[in-house]
Amino acid sequence: MKGRRAALSLVLGLLAGCASLPPVDGARARASYELARQRAFAPRRFKALFKGEASQNVGGVVRGYLSIWWDGRVMRWKTSAPLAGAAQSGVLRSARETVADSARPLPLPPGDAIGALLGALDLEPGDVTAARGGALVALPGRRYALVDGDGKVVELRFDGDHVTIRLAPGDGVPRRIEATSREGRVVLTLDSYLAWPEDEGVP
Repeated sequence: MKGRRAALSLVLGLLAGCASLPPVDGARARASYELARQRAFAPRRFKALFKGEASQNVGGVVRGYLSIWWDGRVMRWKTSAPLAGAAQSGVLRSARETVADSARPLPLPPGDAIGALLGALDLEPGDVTAARGGALVALPGRRYALVDGDGKVVELRFDGDHVTIRLAPGDGVPRRIEATSREGRVVLTLDSYLAWPEDEGVP
């Protein structure tokens, strides 16, 4: 009997621990996010190549490559067939830019897509709440960033677009980007990250 009670107490204690979240340091989480934001949008020119895998909720998996070129203000991108159904390309300029068609590297508006590919959104951090995996930092427009215990941005959530982006932080850009939406899933894995000389154009 005592053994059963002890086991029950242990289980209840574990459940209680799982149900509660530790307090978070809001100031530290906001500072960590702001640092990630500054690093992402610091003046720089680079080109990066990602291996891509896309799957629709109904249908098979397609693979290909996504190339991006960033000059600190404008992002140019190209996908190889069959990642986007066919080879596509475009330019992302800002959050104010409208998307006229479905040609885009991620299922997000331009400014959000830029931020996801850079690892942070160019938005002021707001309120902070405890969340599994770290601290959830509120951003304008029903957007959120999950900051882990090491101060890294590991997830971006876009409630208005029903999209979640999971990130594996890296030097320069995320090493891995996983976007999940109502339509399906896109996984990008970094293959190369290099400086983009000013005298070098986009192939």
